Amino acid sequence: MSYQNEKIIKKIALMNAKKTLNQLSNIELIEFEDYDSRWLKLFEVPLKQFRKIDSEPTYSKPIGDTTSYISWFESSLDFLEEKKEWFIQVPNCQFPVWANVRVMNITKAIEELWETSENRDIIVADQSTGSIAQIFIEEKNHEIHVGKCDITNIDKKNS
Repeated sequence: MSYQNEKIIKKIALMNAKKTLNQLSNIELIEFEDYDSRWLKLFEVPLKQFRKIDSEPTYSKPIGDTTSYISWFESSLDFLEEKKEWFIQVPNCQFPVWANVRVMNITKAIEELWETSENRDIIVADQSTGSIAQIFIEEKNHEIHVGKCDITNIDKKNS
């Protein structure tokens, strides 16, 4: 892919991401993350582990389980408890777009992300702790993969 084509694809992805985020009532865009961000490089390590074919989820629950999956997601993402700012991969973008967002209501925000995601795949992180989670459907289960990165060498102001 040429540099010019990649630039166009990234710009379209950013426009679509902004449109997606504007449709969510419990998540407010603070700013998009630069594509060369050190945060993206840092979080890529656990995300690669999560995506391995035989990776073991931190939590797994059959899709047919009668307990509400949104409340289960929320309780499994305890690192987000009381956090009003998240780092997310915006769903449904043809090129990965990451955003720093403000969350009005944790339960409704998780539900909105999940319901918005056409692939039923969401990624949320907390930059203050280096915790990251990916939730998706694998065969007949909801899976939650949780990881934690060492953030001691990340300059939070100039990342």
